[in-house]
Amino acid sequence: MRSSEGVLDMTEVFYARQFVYDVLRRFFLEEPSRDYLAYFVQEKLIDLFPFVEESEDIQRGITEIKAYLSKHNVIDNDADYEDLHWDYTRLFVGPFDLPAPPWESVYVRKDRLLFQSNTVDVRNVYLHFGYEVEHKNLEAEDHVGLELDFMFHLNELSLKSLNNNGLKSKANFTFLVKEQRRFLEKHLLAFISVFSEKVIENAHTGFFTGMARLLRSYLKMDAAILEELLEMDEN
Repeated sequence: MRSSEGVLDMTEVFYARQFVYDVLRRFFLEEPSRDYLAYFVQEKLIDLFPFVEESEDIQRGITEIKAYLSKHNVIDNDADYEDLHWDYTRLFVGPFDLPAPPWESVYVRKDRLLFQSNTVDVRNVYLHFGYEVEHKNLEAEDHVGLELDFMFHLNELSLKSLNNNGLKSKANFTFLVKEQRRFLEKHLLAFISVFSEKVIENAHTGFFTGMARLLRSYLKMDAAILEELLEMDEN
């Protein structure tokens, strides 16, 4: 991601971010589908995860996921697939008490209530950027998977501006980078460490413990990367 002079390659960074946020949003927004798992495993996407050299926790997460997949055939073995599917359901959906509730409000509000001011704040940010939740009023907008999907959406917009020429596109790109950093700091990073730790402590599969490590470590790293990009832009 850096040139020989140690400078961040902006285009490569944003394509790498697109890859990471796509993987994370898919595994934290809903139960893993068989089709995407097949693609994920057969294309060995876990081996493409960036920033491995910069984070021991990312390395550990990748190792856990690969170890799990080496022993469990989640594509062709129904029992293995159902075990992974159930681990997601048990952690994030129910029907029992959730070991790792996936909503920001649970972690940042003393009353732990959904659809209150925090959810409304996230909803308003989404609307400002034309991002719409498919099932409004059925799922709180501060669900971790939706917030990751929103970051994926903003990164798409950033790539479009980055690949266009002109002062207007450059200004829009800088604006989008600032908004992503703000959203990370105000929302995702406000609860992701505690949420990820709950997943690590309660998951029954090495797949989701590994994913939680990737989530926690990558978001912290991403915030630092965005900050560095903004500092470069000011100089």
